[in-house]
Amino acid sequence: MAKTKRDELLRRAEAAIILRKREARDDFWAFCLYMDPKFFSKRQFLKVVALAFMRVYVAFSNKTIRKLAVSMPPRAGKSYISSLFIAWMFGHFPEHSVMRNCCSDPLFNKLSYDTRDIVRSRKFKDIFPDIELKQDKQNVKGWNLQQSKQVGYFGAGVGGTIIGFGASMLAMTDDLYKSLEDALSDTNNEKVWSWKQGTHDSRIEGNCCSIDIGTRWSETDVLGRLEASGKYDEIIRVSALDENDKSFCEDVHSTEYYHELRLDLDESIWNAEYMQLPVETKGLLFPKSGLRRFKLKDIQGRKPDGVVGSCDVADAGDDDFAAPIGDVFGDIIFIKDVVFTKDAVEITGPRITQAIVDNKCDQIRIESNNGGRIFGVSIRTELKKRKHKCIVQTKPTTKNKETRILMKSGWIKKHCAFLEETEYEKGSNYDRFMKNLTSYKKEGDNKYDDAPDSMVILAEFIEEMGLKKAMNQRKIDRPVYVG
Repeated sequence: MAKTKRDELLRRAEAAIILRKREARDDFWAFCLYMDPKFFSKRQFLKVVALAFMRVYVAFSNKTIRKLAVSMPPRAGKSYISSLFIAWMFGHFPEHSVMRNCCSDPLFNKLSYDTRDIVRSRKFKDIFPDIELKQDKQNVKGWNLQQSKQVGYFGAGVGGTIIGFGASMLAMTDDLYKSLEDALSDTNNEKVWSWKQGTHDSRIEGNCCSIDIGTRWSETDVLGRLEASGKYDEIIRVSALDENDKSFCEDVHSTEYYHELRLDLDESIWNAEYMQLPVETKGLLFPKSGLRRFKLKDIQGRKPDGVVGSCDVADAGDDDFAAPIGDVFGDIIFIKDVVFTKDAVEITGPRITQAIVDNKCDQIRIESNNGGRIFGVSIRTELKKRKHKCIVQTKPTTKNKETRILMKSGWIKKHCAFLEETEYEKGSNYDRFMKNLTSYKKEGDNKYDDAPDSMVILAEFIEEMGLKKAMNQRKIDRPVYVG
């Protein structure tokens, strides 16, 4: 009887192992748990990454392209799970190829070595018994499987040469920057960006999917640029400390460790490397998350209390002419239109005149510095010809520009609402205006400040005359606004 019971337990155990192997073959997270149960069972946050990787697998299976970005704190296991995913993909598509690039050749060699060792391991062969390395092509610089049609796994460090190879299944970048200093160096950043476009991207073939893994150092690093241009289908960010100021995973590092580290590190490094907040995000005076937003449907069909505008006339060749116009409802100005251009005054004059007429603007202030007074006179003359009543005021500014912007930033964030990003086209005047506004830093060299300066002119204009005077005696029909 005891033997029969023992045999039954053995059969159940064997059946469980067979089931685990089947699941590991079909499900990437199950594969991770099979390959390293101790590591992954304690890092459940990596399941989110595994599921995103599965969506990449499904996309490639269906011959469609998917692009994913992943950012996590150091030691979270992002490179480990990426190496496992590459091996798992090879298990399903051994004839295809993978390109994996990173910041340096030594790091590339290590990642290649780690991935190759996974494919060689006994556990991997338990799941994919038919997958084997080609005997004469196993160098870490580039290795093949028996079924490979070309070099199966290849890549380089940034600046390296990749000749004659193509990625047909997966193109991956894994930390293209060594440090914050590298990411914030304009020279190095342009070098990395150019290499990514010219070398990495040129090796992508057919319906090859892409995964970019790295710290969110800067708005202008590779991940930042691609995100801003809407290139990713999915973005995953994991911060070291959650919304409750607790560690995202005690097995990686304790809450106490991160609290102490936060005190020791420079704020910029902590925010970027551990919290996945680009350096500019914390240093921005008008971050996207800190602005009121609205949709045109929120104010369409309603009569505003008044319509006001401001104008910062470009005073140098590289400056922008900036003129926001907004509907006043109560104590909120809804910025519904802007003129933002580098065009000459011969063009900006008619454009702002038309915008004043189209938006039924009641009052506008034009900064009279650098030819603004003469510009204001021409606008008054043109509006008179069109029989449009609008008070056009010109006034010089004498205070320090940076100080004025800083002092009025709170008022602007409290009393001004801007269009949702879905409400305007990329590359439009409004889009360029918002990028200029939201990239302005609290401290540091701000080369372009035309959008924030024009908003300060508007804020000062309204504050000086008071919101009540900025309003017309129109019938009030205020929108329901949740700011």
